Amino acid sequence: MTRAFSCVLGLLLISTGLCPAGSASGIQNDADSGVSEEEYEIYSSIIKQYYLRPDTKLIMIEERTFRYDFAVDEEPWREKKKGVIIDGSAADDYELKNGQQWLLNKDAFKLPVKAALITDHDLKAIFHGKWGDLEWINYYRRFPDSRGFVMFSRIGFNAQRTQGLMYVGSRCGPRCGDRYFLLLEKTNGAWSIKKELRNKSFG
Repeated sequence: MTRAFSCVLGLLLISTGLCPAGSASGIQNDADSGVSEEEYEIYSSIIKQYYLRPDTKLIMIEERTFRYDFAVDEEPWREKKKGVIIDGSAADDYELKNGQQWLLNKDAFKLPVKAALITDHDLKAIFHGKWGDLEWINYYRRFPDSRGFVMFSRIGFNAQRTQGLMYVGSRCGPRCGDRYFLLLEKTNGAWSIKKELRNKSFG
């Protein structure tokens, strides 16, 4: 296989969402075929629970999964809290999956309103690494129907796939946004939030 053909093939795979974003080699982790349908179902449920309002017209989602980096002594799955037992395999899976960023597919979200992805290019063009008032004015000029944008990590599941760990956060202005690290639990075939291991709102 020629070098040129390899590069073209790699670009095609990335554009179709079959490769992790940021993979220099274009080779996918054999243990993970990408963001699963189950993860998209959970993402959609979280959006409905945290970010959907009666007057919401558009949900903007960052196109790449987002890893929130905790200090070693702050990692929530290492804490021992009353009534909370976190399976080590869920934490391991979270760490493995979030070692790289993954492209999301807006059509995989199941929401009652329109969903769109905000790209790296959009973020750089609007914010230039700053998150001040002027930048947010420019953001809302471009996306007037949105309430900022939402970010998701990949979801780490335990071996039995009955427990999950994930990060979700949002930005909606200079002093507007939130972040959560959630412990999920599957009972009777349905996922729900067992506990907010971390939560913080801005503004």
